[in-house]
Amino acid sequence: MKTVGDTIPRKEKGPSNKPRTAQGVSILFDATLYPHRSLKPDQFRRLFIFLIVIVSVAALRFVAVGAWPVMIFLLLDIGAVWLAFHISYRSARLYETVQLSEKDLILTRVHPGGQVESWRFDPYWVKLDLTTIDEDRNQLSLSSHGKTVIFGSFLTPTDRRQLKTALMPELARLKG
Repeated sequence: MKTVGDTIPRKEKGPSNKPRTAQGVSILFDATLYPHRSLKPDQFRRLFIFLIVIVSVAALRFVAVGAWPVMIFLLLDIGAVWLAFHISYRSARLYETVQLSEKDLILTRVHPGGQVESWRFDPYWVKLDLTTIDEDRNQLSLSSHGKTVIFGSFLTPTDRRQLKTALMPELARLKG
């Protein structure tokens, strides 16, 4: 399965070097899109422990000079940092899958809370479009029969270009 976001997309085939199949249908393109997070959970734990040590040393110094109420604000700071990272990691559970077979192109979005949205397009009629908004922003969309779905919004502009570059030849081959 292709992964976009933290790694560059690549084609992956089954053990016999043939495209994998799902329910007897040949899968020509299969990508899973994840939001990028610069700090992995293990790195966050180390950072948070370091932060607790630094704040503890500062709190002890404030208590030693009689300014113990400052300790309350230091604890609030630690709680705010933890809450911010918790919310960030929760939003990172969002992912999207793009699967192209000879019969259809299926885009599935799984939200952090577990809600699933899915769109099915006929690969012959679907249009993959990368719209440039300005120098540093673009938008990837699938359109067919008046229906447009924007996807990969959490990817970097470069990742969206790479995804389009990987998917376009497969769509063009199907259109013939």
